[in-house]
Amino acid sequence: HAHVSRFRARSYEMDSYRHLNNGVYVSWFEQARLEWLQSLGFSYDGFADREEWIVVARTEIDFRAPLHQDDEVALETRVERLGRTSVTFRQRMRRVHDGRAVEPVLCEALTVMVFTGPEGGSIPIPEDVREAVGVVGG
Repeated sequence: HAHVSRFRARSYEMDSYRHLNNGVYVSWFEQARLEWLQSLGFSYDGFADREEWIVVARTEIDFRAPLHQDDEVALETRVERLGRTSVTFRQRMRRVHDGRAVEPVLCEALTVMVFTGPEGGSIPIPEDVREAVGVVGG
């Protein structure tokens, strides 16, 4: 299951080089992962109500080309791997031209998120999440 989110670079998100600030990429990746979860019927609040949380354990980002003010991008989010307690997301950002995403990939992230419980330690990925992603058991 892949989900595509769209973002537009705004003037106040630029750095002194007139490029999108690298911290903004992290925010966009986070928002896109949330939208991916929502597309499957989940939310951070819904997990918290069940006393389950999904938290970032690691993020790697490869920046390949800068973004400038008013650039529009499509950010594709998909699951690379499901572990016992962790989900690895791969996210790829492409520029939008004439309404569609075009090559090359401008930026790519690999993020590991871990499910935790009320005691703070990791817990197995909930079965309803596995089922929604299409991988049962684990």
